[in-house]
Amino acid sequence: MYPERSEGYYGAWHTVIAKLSVADHHSKIYTSYMNLTNPLWYQDPKIQNFVSLFSQEKLTKEEKSFKHEVLTFLKQNHFYIADQGYDWDKWRLPIDTAIIHHTSSSPTISLNELNILGLRLYINQYLTDADVKNQPLYSGHYWFGKNHAKENATFVSYHYLVRPSGKIIQLVDDKAYLWHAGNLEVNRRSIGIALAGKFIDKEPEAAALAAARTIIKDHKISSENIFGHCEISKTKTECPGNLFLSSWKAKLFA
Repeated sequence: MYPERSEGYYGAWHTVIAKLSVADHHSKIYTSYMNLTNPLWYQDPKIQNFVSLFSQEKLTKEEKSFKHEVLTFLKQNHFYIADQGYDWDKWRLPIDTAIIHHTSSSPTISLNELNILGLRLYINQYLTDADVKNQPLYSGHYWFGKNHAKENATFVSYHYLVRPSGKIIQLVDDKAYLWHAGNLEVNRRSIGIALAGKFIDKEPEAAALAAARTIIKDHKISSENIFGHCEISKTKTECPGNLFLSSWKAKLFA
């Protein structure tokens, strides 16, 4: 149906003890060892601090450095995930809604980085949700087109990624219940479509918009059920950009 399905995968299970330079709560740089073989590695205070920074509007220079360093660390190393766990997909409903996002990144963002950005949402859930608290991380999702083996597991938070060229990459099966909308009920019945790039004050490329229209049309989603992340999230966000409502939303169902 689509030009491309996957660009690869990120296996997340091998044993590693890696050296990491991070910033502590006093924004001082120090060197620490983080054991990613621990089934509850995500409970490390540094990881919790990393996750919390995504909800802050403004970061200090030290916090930005810390965030970048932990993100890079997780991209470059494998971490423990469980063989089985909570069935998130049992909450899935028939799809009738499309939520539009931007990756707020380079348009060439890797699937590896998308995976880690989605991972932080699972970490937050496992730290706070009584159903999974104190359990090893598990998504039950796999890169689209890959067999359901542990090395193909993914934590991405979008169903589709659209490159500026119009290339469509289906990331996971449509049946996957993902955290992307900032609204649990909307997550149950929606697909998340992420346009690769940062579109705070500009429109996506025409080819990317055309590709997003194709996905929406193929899912038979009506125009009244197309929303930007900013329209339905319960927390403040600029995603997918300040011009979405006034400029390019209508182009998704033209």
